[in-house]
Parts: sequence; C-alpha cells; structure tokens
Amino acid sequence: MALSNKKAIIVLVSVVLTALALVGGYELARRDALKSCEVSLADVRVVSIGLSSASLELELRVYNPTSFAAVLDRADYSLYANGIYLGDGKISKQEIPPGGTRTIKTPFSLSYSGALDALWSYLKTEEVTWRVNGTACYETPLGSFGIPFNHAA
Repeated sequence: MALSNKKAIIVLVSVVLTALALVGGYELARRDALKSCEVSLADVRVVSIGLSSASLELELRVYNPTSFAAVLDRADYSLYANGIYLGDGKISKQEIPPGGTRTIKTPFSLSYSGALDALWSYLKTEEVTWRVNGTACYETPLGSFGIPFNHAA
C-alpha cells in the first residue's frame, strides 16, 4: 500500500508542476506579446483649465498583432508639444486583445510654467505636433522589463 501512495503523490506532484508550467508559460507569452505591440498617440484633449494648470486627456491606441492577449503592467511616458517637454504621466495595467486594438485614455496634468514655451510655439506656427515617448513595462518573476515607444501626432 505504501508504494501505491507514493505513486499517487508522484502523479499528483507531476500534475501540479505541469499545470504551473503551462500557466507560467501562458502568462510569459502574454507579457512577451507586448514586444510586438504598436503604440500611437490618437488625441490630446483639454478637459479643464485652472489657475495654475490644465487637465488634459491623452488617448493612446495600442495594436497587438499577435495571437496572445498582451499584458501591459504599466507605462511611464513624457509628453511634448512642438518638441517642448510638458511633463510625465503613467498608465496602469491594461490588457490588449489578440489581433486587436485597445484605446487607453489617461489623464495628464499640464503645469502652466512648463507650457509657456509650447504656447509661444503654437502662436508662431498655429500648429501643434504632439509627441509621446516612454516605456511600456511588463513584470516577470525575473524582474521588470521595459519596451520603449515613441509616437508623434
């Protein structure tokens, strides 16, 4: 009987380890799919204007060409208007569907002290070229990995 119990334990441990490996491999593939994603800046909107700052909303589109859902654990980015740095923002965890696009709307606080040069640039050219660059991050048991992105609109 003792031998039979040992076999049962070995089979149970094998099944559990196999299940963990499959789940771990699937999760790793979902995070690895982020490397193939394409990030674009779709829109920048003014939400409100205050005395010392303005609230903007950035709309980013992330296209995932892979057959796995991609997991974005977080992203850190910088926003520029006509090449002038306006500040930094963050995006929290998102999932991008396989073969699909996810639209991500994220708030951005624009300090007027950093926006004066951009406003002057707009008044001279009557155009604004927005640019966002940053790092999309995914977490693994080995640590955090970053994938840079840069897009102008």
